[in-house]
Amino acid sequence: MRPSTILFMAFLSLITPASAKETCSIDNHACIFTMIETEADTMTESRWRNQAYRDLAVSKAMDGHYDASVALISKIDNSDTQAMTVRAIGMAVALHKELDVETYRSIFKKLDVKAATIKDSGAKDIAYTYIAMAQAFAGLDNDATKTTDNMVNPALKHKAFGETAEIQAERGDFTQAMKSINAIDSTAFKNKALSIISSIFVKRGEYHYALQTAQMITNSSKKARALQKILNTHQGLNKKK
Repeated sequence: MRPSTILFMAFLSLITPASAKETCSIDNHACIFTMIETEADTMTESRWRNQAYRDLAVSKAMDGHYDASVALISKIDNSDTQAMTVRAIGMAVALHKELDVETYRSIFKKLDVKAATIKDSGAKDIAYTYIAMAQAFAGLDNDATKTTDNMVNPALKHKAFGETAEIQAERGDFTQAMKSINAIDSTAFKNKALSIISSIFVKRGEYHYALQTAQMITNSSKKARALQKILNTHQGLNKKK
């Protein structure tokens, strides 16, 4: 055997084990999770590091590793990104997973605990907003109401009830949507929410609900526009021949 061949084989023996450690198969998500987290841990730019943790948290949640997913929030050092990670996890499990009620509640409870640790009060309330929205998507309407009731910022609280009502209207649940709307104690926010909800029911072709909602609006301009939209759509003015 030539000396050059011996040296080349010796070189391969040195690099092969290291290379093997860095190789994952697409079916081995846990291996890929580890690789991503290892890379994220070494990032010096906090913006990219936080984003990597956020995206990884979603992937872990999608694979059912809920505790590990939520735990990543503690590695994020930016309040806004923490809130967005709460949102991302909550929406991922609510929209893409079919879970039993108790599992959903367990996940949302963990997210609620993490949201409470967010230092910036505005970001904290935003996190609660997204938890409530995720709960509504998962069909946990009473839980969504409780989450929103605990919010501090009045404007964000009103917005959260409005967002929840939209989700409920989009699934055709007029009764629950009205419960969320009636929890808003600001006339301006309530009128805006009613306008949006009426429009949602128009798109669903549920004109009776759209009309009931529009008639609850107390702002003359918004009420007239909502009623006109219902009429135009029902008459077919929004459709071409």
